[in-house]
Amino acid sequence: MWMSKVSSFFSLFKRRYNWLLFLIPAVAALISIVIFPLIFSLSLSFHDWNLIRQREWTWAGIENYRTILFVDPYFRSTLKVALLYLAGTVPLQLGLGLVVALVLYQIAKKTIQFLRTVLVIPVTMTPVLVGMIWRLMYNPDLGYLNYFLSWFGFSPISWTGMPQTALLSVMMADIWEWTPFAALILLAGLQSLPQEPFEAALVDGASSWQTFRYVTLPLLSPAMLVVLLIRMIDSFKTFDLIFVLTGGGPGLHTETLNYYTYRYGFKFFHLGYASALSWILVMVVTAISIILIRILQSRGIYAEGG
Repeated sequence: MWMSKVSSFFSLFKRRYNWLLFLIPAVAALISIVIFPLIFSLSLSFHDWNLIRQREWTWAGIENYRTILFVDPYFRSTLKVALLYLAGTVPLQLGLGLVVALVLYQIAKKTIQFLRTVLVIPVTMTPVLVGMIWRLMYNPDLGYLNYFLSWFGFSPISWTGMPQTALLSVMMADIWEWTPFAALILLAGLQSLPQEPFEAALVDGASSWQTFRYVTLPLLSPAMLVVLLIRMIDSFKTFDLIFVLTGGGPGLHTETLNYYTYRYGFKFFHLGYASALSWILVMVVTAISIILIRILQSRGIYAEGG
């Protein structure tokens, strides 16, 4: 009797809830790769654990966070570098990407296909490869940049070895790699815009600038917001380019908060402190994202729901 009830239960479960079987692998991967590491690092951030000196975790409470925010001078320095890096790359990538997208939008469709393929090339390169290419270009003796400058009588410049040019050199490589990404996203946004508002603006006698300012930009704002948020988060997480080009130097002139977290965790092995740094990085990125969305909404550039 009970065997038949169990059998009927499993048959009913199989008919109605077999879709759960397809979710189990994805949920298991999500828990093991994302959720568990997040919880583990959050717990670790409230402990003191030096991987070399001690095996056991020591409860520290909010001491790691207090030290970072109010005592550690390197935190403020690396946060400043990260913000400068953000301010020097993301707006230019968005602006140049918008210009490229507008130019591509105006040309023939056959040419667009070829140029889109060309634009994808820098994006598909790994940041380490991009860093190696630009490191060769920045070479004081053999690099192309100094070679071109020599045509105009300039002396060779140590692009990544001077405090005045090191951060700018990393920014240039980042802009070169990710401006095509912004252009492709914005081009897709332009191609998906409805034509009725543009036809109405033409009938009303609006100039090209007025059409761009009052029609194109507001309609394109969701795509622009996507580019801003993705590139802002990526710029805060930039590690590969800095590691290959400058290693955080000279001094601390190119050491961002993310690179500082790596150095504290994997060179000094203060894993509790490094975990706290990583969570502060998450909070900074989240706060800037919220502020950016609110500013765009208040100016009517972006509305919820697109």
